[in-house]
Amino acid sequence: MKFHILSEDTRIEIDVLYRNYPNSSDYWDGNWVSSKLKIEIPGYTVSFNADLRTDELSNFMNELKLMNKKMKGKATLSNLDGYLHIEGEMNKLGQIFWTAETCYPAGYGAVLKFEFVSDQSYLERLIKELNDILVAFPVLGKP
Repeated sequence: MKFHILSEDTRIEIDVLYRNYPNSSDYWDGNWVSSKLKIEIPGYTVSFNADLRTDELSNFMNELKLMNKKMKGKATLSNLDGYLHIEGEMNKLGQIFWTAETCYPAGYGAVLKFEFVSDQSYLERLIKELNDILVAFPVLGKP
């Protein structure tokens, strides 16, 4: 199950594959999901596997929903392991200024930092894709 952060010349695709610990209902172990990240920006294509958390995806989706509703604000997807950090901030014209940083291997590997701009027309699809993923991989337990 994939979600996409898009602009005219930038594409971030994150494919959530499976729960790392499918037999765990514990918040700390049960919410890890194995994912495949693919990033295409002018001049670069990056692809690697990363462990993300469903609570990170849920927080990001909720911030995007609020941004979409108010037509302003910020939304951040920040990964506990340090594979990925993406932040989008919407201006008064409906443009979203994205900053992104990836690190692979997490914590000590190659770092790619980049920025891009999109408009709010991409938000509805992104929110729906994240919602579909969270229906399939709901956040388990409480912190």
